[in-house]
Order: sequence, then structure tokens, then C-alpha cells
Amino acid sequence: MTRSRWRMLLGILAVLGVFSIAVACGDDDDEGDTATQPAGGSSATAAPNTGGAPKGTITIRAIQFESWDPHFSDFAQDISHFYMVNRGLYMLDLQNKPQPELADGMPKISADGKVYTIKLKSGLKWSDGQPIKADQFVAGIQRTCNPDIAGHYEFVLDDTVKGCHEYAAATKDDAAKKEQLRAGVGVKAIDDLTLEITLLEPKPTFTTILTMWPTFPTPTHKVAKVDDKWPGPMESVYTGPFMPSKYTEKNSLELVPNPNWSGAAKPKVEKIVLRYIDDPAVATQAYRAGEIDATVLPAAEFPAVKADANLSKELNQFPATRTFGLAFNQRAGQVGSNQDLRIALSQAVDRDAMNQVVFKGVQTPTTNWMPPDRSGLPLNAFKAEVGFDAAKAKATLAKAGYADGKNFPKLTLLLTDTAENKDLGSFLKDQWKKNLSIDVDLEFVDSKTRSTRYNTGAFQLVIAGWQEDYPDPENWYIGLRETGGSINKEGCSLPALDDLIKKAKTNQNDEERRKQYQEAEKLAVTNAQCNLPLWHVSGLRLVKPYITGMKESKRAGDTFVMGDWNPENWATSKK
Repeated sequence: MTRSRWRMLLGILAVLGVFSIAVACGDDDDEGDTATQPAGGSSATAAPNTGGAPKGTITIRAIQFESWDPHFSDFAQDISHFYMVNRGLYMLDLQNKPQPELADGMPKISADGKVYTIKLKSGLKWSDGQPIKADQFVAGIQRTCNPDIAGHYEFVLDDTVKGCHEYAAATKDDAAKKEQLRAGVGVKAIDDLTLEITLLEPKPTFTTILTMWPTFPTPTHKVAKVDDKWPGPMESVYTGPFMPSKYTEKNSLELVPNPNWSGAAKPKVEKIVLRYIDDPAVATQAYRAGEIDATVLPAAEFPAVKADANLSKELNQFPATRTFGLAFNQRAGQVGSNQDLRIALSQAVDRDAMNQVVFKGVQTPTTNWMPPDRSGLPLNAFKAEVGFDAAKAKATLAKAGYADGKNFPKLTLLLTDTAENKDLGSFLKDQWKKNLSIDVDLEFVDSKTRSTRYNTGAFQLVIAGWQEDYPDPENWYIGLRETGGSINKEGCSLPALDDLIKKAKTNQNDEERRKQYQEAEKLAVTNAQCNLPLWHVSGLRLVKPYITGMKESKRAGDTFVMGDWNPENWATSKK
């Protein structure tokens, strides 16, 4: 499979999703993506904890992770866990600038811009007391490039780090060749505290890539070979502020301070409990009952919370750089491989009515993939091509070969089993029945099952989206919309779009480059590639008034609670 090419990174947020799956840094099943980074300030710049020993417990709503392996995953539900228990060489601050975390200062970069030499802080230890060494960062980068691991975020290293692309494209059953290519990846340990990374070309934003989970170190005393399986929560060891103390799948994960955490901001609470609750409506009930201290708020409950004199003070609303829409499996032989059918289903959805009925007016109906602030295009720029028009939808369906819905094949919309998704699924099913005379089945599963099926192509249609990893238009296309991209889960492919992205991602003229991404937006949306946009997201979070450090650390990329990439900043005054 062709690997997606290099990206220019400016800053990283978290991948996440409102009702379904948000890729980015990850995909996600809910109000928690894409893809994918720290929300609210590096521990390198946070104030030290002067309050003495950690005190109290904070309980939050979370979603069951699909994978515990940082070199494999791209789901926000996974990545939000990673930053609670692991950190890498650098961390983003509130201005999206990388600051040293496990590194002892910024990289030393060669005159030609291709070689990065990075020193580790001395005395670093894993949570079990074993030393953290430079060769473990070598192993981490190699694992992400490893074709047997098949990391979804390999694209951030592909065609950036020397040899990563060739290793990632290796044939699995040719062990000797694969080992030779692994050794050719441009990363090595000079000594226990010195790491050297060689790039193919100068990349000014490479330090930002080094804040991301695909470059986290591997505990080689637990994962001896790059092909070995990553251990589970209770078997692994950690470099971050917290570490697991108790885990029950699909129920909860308990975290306690890591005694060997090296960050300047020390944990302020004795325990963090992550309660796995797929349905945000159920989580809101638990919040009202005082069982959890922070959660997302489903849009359906927004009016009631706003009207509540007490709860409204605990509500946090903010714009989030996320878009959701109809994502079809476009692989050969799939129903969704019919472009006219995809467009017809998009034209048959009244987005304004959907926003009022399902979302209570909270979201922003759209036909844009990128939010206008990112693309520079007006809102609903493609309304004429893919926006709501019942008459046009019927004509397009006839063009697809299913006039008046006759002989329409079986099509199933896959959704996570939540109250909100049931409302959304029902609305869409009714729209397609009313405007196209077709029946679309609904299938509801738990979040982990949905994540796995979306990742493996075991779906026909999902509501999927993207939470940007960093504030640049390329982040909405590279790896997602390219043929064979490592996070192109729909199998979409458009050669003209590939050519345009290839030109844009190496274009040093910023104004011209941004115009090329506007052209890419038009090509992708009007040709119904991967995802047909329905709405842009508004972030809604509830946080108890006795909690500090969440709101102060918030970012547009927050997944399940405010500031959930920096739990070392959290504190509670609750007895």
C-alpha cells in the first residue's frame, strides 16, 4: 500500500469526534477523533506544585481505548490516555510551541537542516525505576515505521525521517530484507543520553513532530523487539505524570502519580478515575448525581443545562476545529464506490433541520470539510453541489442507477450505541426514506467495536470526522485524502486530488500553497471523496466548580473533559 507523504506541522491538538469517529490524531466515537495532542500547556512551562502531597480523587468520563500502543493508534480515545501516562522528548505549550519534556533543551540542528541531535535529561526513569535511554527513542520511531505494527500515524515520519518510507513499505514475509530496512531508518543512539535523527530534507517543524505519540520511547525491557506486542495497562511502564493502578476493561481505569515523573508540574491529586461510559447522556446523569466530576455534554441536553441556574455555571462552551459527515467505504465492490449514490445521500439531508432536531441548534451545519477559518472559503461553499436539495437528490440517485429507490442495495449506517446517535440515525434514515424512497439500516455497537471496524474497513457507512492535529489546511488532507494514505480509512482515491496535494505539500510559497488546498477542498467535496460534510462542532464540557487546572488548560482539541492532555495540572478542593 502506498504510504502518505510528509506533513509540515505547526501545532498539534487532539483527534476526536462528537457522535461517531473523529480521526486525527485520531478517530473517535464520541465527543471525545484524529487524530491528537496536549490540551493546555507543557509541564515544562507549568508552575511547580508547591501544595505538598497530592490530595483527593478526580473522576471523569472517558471512552474505552482500542489500543494501548502509542506507535499504532490514531484514535483520540486512545491518545488522551497516552498523554496521562506517557510523554516524549517535547511537549506543546499554550501557544502550540514545542518545549523540552524528556529532552534536555531544544535540538541541535546541522547546518543543512537534516540532522537533529537531542540530549536527554540525566537521571530519567521509567515508572518501574529502570533508566530511560536514547536507544529506546530509536526503538519507538522504528516501531512506528515498522510494517508489522502498521502505525496509523506513520505518515508523520514517512518521507521525513530517512529510510522510514522504505521500511514501512517492506514485505512482511521477507525477514532479512525487513531487518536491513529497519537498520536503515535514520535514527540512532550516540550514547545513552544522545539521540541523532537524520531527515531526508530540512523540516522546520520537525521538533513539533517530536511532541507526538508516534515518537514516544519504547520500554525495551518490556518490548524487546520492534515486532513485539505492546503490553497492557497493568503490565507496561510509563514516562508521564500518572500510571495505572487498577484496570477493568469497559468499566474503569484508575491512575496514581508516577513516582519517577520528571516534569516540573507534579501531580496534585492522589488518584484519577476514568469511568468508561460510551453514552454522553448517561455520563451527564452521573455528573448530575455527583458520581463524576467532569464530562462532555451532549447537544440534546444543552438547553436544559443552560436553563439550570447552577449547572449553567459549570458549562464550558468553545469552538472546536472538528467536522463530521457521511463517510462511505469506497473500496471496489462496496455500495459506497458509486460516486453519484454518495452525492445523492448528501443532497437528501436537510442539515439545518438536523441541527435543530438532533443538536438543538448547537452545531454549525456545513458543506465544507475544513472550517472556514482554516480554508479561507465561505461557510457552505459547496451547497450547490452537495447541499440539501430533495429534487436534485432524486435526480442524482437516478443517475446512480436507482431511480425512485428501485433495486437499491442493502446499506447499513454504523453508529456507536448512544442516545444521541439513535436520534441522529433515526433522523438520517427518515430523510433518506422521505427524499429518496430508500431504506438504510442502522447498526449500533460499542465504541471499541466501532473503532476497530472503522480502522479495518469493516463498514459500509459511518458518521465520521476529523479533529485537526495542527492549525494548517494541509492537516485536513495529507494522510486522509491521498490514495493509500495511512489514515484514509474509506479507501477513497482521486488521482487529480493526489496530484494537487503532492504539489501543495512541498510548495514553499505559502499564499499559493493555501490556494492549492482550497482547490483540493473543492475537488474532494464535489467528488464526494471519503467524507461528505454535515456539521462543524461546538465543544461542550461540564466541570465541577471544585476542580481547577482543567479549564485553565483547555484547548479546542479537548476530548472528554477540559485540559485532558495535562492531568498534572488538575486539582480538587473536594474533601
